[in-house]
Amino acid sequence: MPDVILSNDDITVLGPPEVVELLVDIGPTGQRGSKFFVGVGDPNTLTTSGSIFQETINLYDMYINSAPGANYGYLYQYISEVGGNTWTQVLKISPTLYSKRHTVTFASGEASITVPIANIVTVSGTPLTASNFNVQYSIENTAPIASSVEVPALAGAGTNLVVNLNAAKYASSTWSNLTGEVTVHLFISVVI
Repeated sequence: MPDVILSNDDITVLGPPEVVELLVDIGPTGQRGSKFFVGVGDPNTLTTSGSIFQETINLYDMYINSAPGANYGYLYQYISEVGGNTWTQVLKISPTLYSKRHTVTFASGEASITVPIANIVTVSGTPLTASNFNVQYSIENTAPIASSVEVPALAGAGTNLVVNLNAAKYASSTWSNLTGEVTVHLFISVVI
């Protein structure tokens, strides 16, 4: 028989206390967490009195700019920097998209659409190339259309994005090059 290390014939069962008291109205108020504000314009140009800021701004509070323009849809965070606290752009909430209907004239099955890059994205930092643009399109027509798209290299930094289209339509049991004026729905997004 092996050696017995512990031997006890009694079992004690312990339970919870009979009464639990929870006091919720005692103690100082803690510092609130981050708060989100939404307003029109750069938050650094807004004053705290008479503006959207109805209460004291704390570090790490967030702000979304809903003003149309270059900084539309940016999320700002109130942070401490050398020289004082300031609102700093953190990220753009709405993705960089371009969507528009273009009236295009096809000749011998070919057409081009030129879009200024400034209409798609504000370029900063690394220059963009043609491969940074995802181009999606559809051509309005009553007949079936077969088409392809090509985006050639950009001619210069921050200039225009050229979208070359080739299309053929199926009519009377025959494929022929698309000719004439049609509407092209163009959707462009920026990719990395």
